[in-house]
Amino acid sequence: MLADAKAGKTAALTLKARFQRDTGKSIIGFLPGKDYGTPRDEQILLATHTDAMSLVQENGGLGMIGTMSYFNQLPRSARVRTIIFYFDCRHFMPGGEDAWPQYDYYHLHEDRLKPIIATLGMEHMGGRQTIEVGPGGNEYTYSSELPENGGVITSLMNVNNNNIWMIDAVAKAATDNKWPRVDVKARGTEVGVNGGFQGSVKSAVNKGREYGIPGMGLAGDWPGGWTQAYAQLDTEAGPTGFDRNYFLQQVAGLSQLTGDLMLVKPIVIDFGWGNLESALNKVPDSGFVAQSKAATQRRDLVNQYIATFRKVEVGAYDDAKKALKDLATNISAWVAPASQADLNKLVDGQMAKLSSARPG
Repeated sequence: MLADAKAGKTAALTLKARFQRDTGKSIIGFLPGKDYGTPRDEQILLATHTDAMSLVQENGGLGMIGTMSYFNQLPRSARVRTIIFYFDCRHFMPGGEDAWPQYDYYHLHEDRLKPIIATLGMEHMGGRQTIEVGPGGNEYTYSSELPENGGVITSLMNVNNNNIWMIDAVAKAATDNKWPRVDVKARGTEVGVNGGFQGSVKSAVNKGREYGIPGMGLAGDWPGGWTQAYAQLDTEAGPTGFDRNYFLQQVAGLSQLTGDLMLVKPIVIDFGWGNLESALNKVPDSGFVAQSKAATQRRDLVNQYIATFRKVEVGAYDDAKKALKDLATNISAWVAPASQADLNKLVDGQMAKLSSARPG
């Protein structure tokens, strides 16, 4: 048959098969917080998928069990918020989770989203980096470099928008737990600190994006699929595609972020802050009254926003409201009227939220 194929001959193949309908099941568990079962309960949703085909791509469940084990050592009275563990079975349905909302527990029970403050996804951890070798680069091997020199895949973190607290929390968790490589990006059209496009990271298990709740997610090297899709303990690239030390570092970092989300005030991670920063960065030079001063004034507005946000972080809401008023004054003076409307709407929105936020 191989000789015929090389000779260019054709053949008809018949596949004898049958269809079988099976029903997958998602599993949702709760580690109760101090107010669980009461109207005061607040929750953090951790999520992963359970239907991938390799150790690297399918180890989020192990990571979540590690986080569960850690927080289970605390007495319930010390857990400020309830932690939900969502093991989703829709990842490899055509189109992924987003394409099948009719099978999602929280789309079927939207009232149960109300106590959820934030979400965190984890997937694709502990993978070693692969490199192309051989004739035409059609063979693979694992990098022999140390993790800090590129021997492991990057910890790609997806955050819902340019919220400073989220970015700082990821940076601290990565540093504290010695992640050798990390990249934090806000998916979509969010601009970076220099005003340019950040690129995109999609963590399919960052449920916050789907539910409209503040969230973040570790996506491994998505969509750099070779490592995560085929990295078993032993593959054609050789043993081993899984770095257990890196896996433990990532789980520890994500557990730290879970603890951060247990304590953060909802006003701090509110979408409006990241939206406001992006809007300020996106004002074009033509959107300023004095276009020759656009770069300087844009930078000053962003710095003023950052100073305001830092007051929110420490619970100084009255000071933050005063700073927002000062920001609005400068927007009115520096930004052309045609470009002010969206900025003023965002400032007014955050002012209203601060007025109703609980202090402390």
